[in-house]
Amino acid sequence: MRRQLMVGIAALLPLVAVAPAAAQEDSPLGTPVYLALGDSVAAGIGAVPAAPGYPQLLEELLDADYNPAADKATGRSLADFELVDLAVPGATTATLIEYQLRPAVQLIEARDADRDPKNDVEVVTVTIGGNDVFTPIAQACIATATPAGCQATVDAVLAGVEDRLTTILRELVAAAGRDAEVVVTTYYNPIGSCFLTGVNPAAPAIADVVLEGGTIPGVLSLQGGLNDVIRRVAAETGAQVTDLYGALGPADYVGGRDCLHPDPSGHEVIAEELYATLAR
Repeated sequence: MRRQLMVGIAALLPLVAVAPAAAQEDSPLGTPVYLALGDSVAAGIGAVPAAPGYPQLLEELLDADYNPAADKATGRSLADFELVDLAVPGATTATLIEYQLRPAVQLIEARDADRDPKNDVEVVTVTIGGNDVFTPIAQACIATATPAGCQATVDAVLAGVEDRLTTILRELVAAAGRDAEVVVTTYYNPIGSCFLTGVNPAAPAIADVVLEGGTIPGVLSLQGGLNDVIRRVAAETGAQVTDLYGALGPADYVGGRDCLHPDPSGHEVIAEELYATLAR
């Protein structure tokens, strides 16, 4: 009888051992991640705290109607996203590499490596490069009556942005793999809405050339500007591009002493343009 009792207990032990695993399979899985990187625009400046910035607005659009690639095989058509915004006001391509890129790649890799297929990073947006160009070019090309050093300054700045942006997008796209979308934005031109037009009436035209290329005799001549650099690097690394040049109107900028930031309506435009890229 004692031997039969021991055999019966032994037969029950495997059932006890697998019970926690079965319970774990029934537990809810995580949510997909939208990861935002970049400068003060990606941090929501110009909208927050009074209104949400474009990452928060894009998250709402994703929550309402977006099918994450990793969920297609599971039958889950819609998902609530978790926003992770690593953007830092004042960030440049150099500081993004130093402070944002490694945490971003680590997050992507950690979510991909765990056993939850629904908590991966599905969307990555990048807005960077504006701070690389604004201060040096404003000083060399706009704030001086004799901008003799404008061409050399712009050429050097754009070359540096191209090199560092290549590093950023190459690492993000490689970490994201085929199941996540990496989207980089180009820049709009807010200079016509700010005080720099009073400093130099040619400021908006100079900014246009810096962004899109062109010629201002005696000041600056470019075959391609910052936005062309962004488009080219995206094509070379496999990232997508959301083109913001011309997408925002005069009422979509903070303006005045602020020569950089979209206002709440501008952030809405950026979110909508990004979502249109992702929904293609």
